[in-house]
Amino acid sequence: MSYLTKMKMRCSLFFLLSLCLIGVWMVEWDLDRKPKFQPDEESSYWIPAEWFRPFLVGYELIGADFLWLQTIQYVGRHLLTDRKFPSLYPQLLRVVTLDPYFVDVYRLGGLFLAYTGNQVDEAVSLWKKGADLHPDRWEPPHDLGILYYLLKKDYPQALYWLEKANGLPGRPEYVSRFVARLLASTGQKETAIEMWIKIYDQTDVSWVKDIARRELAKLGVHLRREEGR
Repeated sequence: MSYLTKMKMRCSLFFLLSLCLIGVWMVEWDLDRKPKFQPDEESSYWIPAEWFRPFLVGYELIGADFLWLQTIQYVGRHLLTDRKFPSLYPQLLRVVTLDPYFVDVYRLGGLFLAYTGNQVDEAVSLWKKGADLHPDRWEPPHDLGILYYLLKKDYPQALYWLEKANGLPGRPEYVSRFVARLLASTGQKETAIEMWIKIYDQTDVSWVKDIARRELAKLGVHLRREEGR
């Protein structure tokens, strides 16, 4: 191993150690500055991600992990106190600013925002950001579709996002059934019939076939058990 390589390794280790010490100091400073928990004031002293970036020089992922741990602690603290999360969305944004491909932040952060923090529009914004950056992942469009269906009652938008999720690898098998139901409920009867028949033909699972048969019957199409359509 060359002398130059050894020096580079030492510099990297020194930088990592320094970063950890800075992180510990920042947490201690954070706690010392606000010894009494005051949710309405806490957003004023969260350090923006843009301030971290110049000092990370290639270690942005470590910084994102650190900020994500802080965010989890923040959520836990509020769950045990006032159950309000005024700084949650900005904190999630600063994590994905450092690591735009941290998929768990989009998914779990969006769930916290929408279903715990009652910040539905912020959840939509976060998941759309995730969907744009991860066009090959089914999770962001799936979660958007469910949100539009359950919380916003916007069925065309729910259908739009769930159809996107249904075309991506790894998505749960129930997504196609959900899409078929939404097609029927939004007036697209023929497309719904075609999709339920496809589901029926492509599965060997008896209970899935039963669901398809029942949904087709609602649409006026009756399948025989052995003969198909």
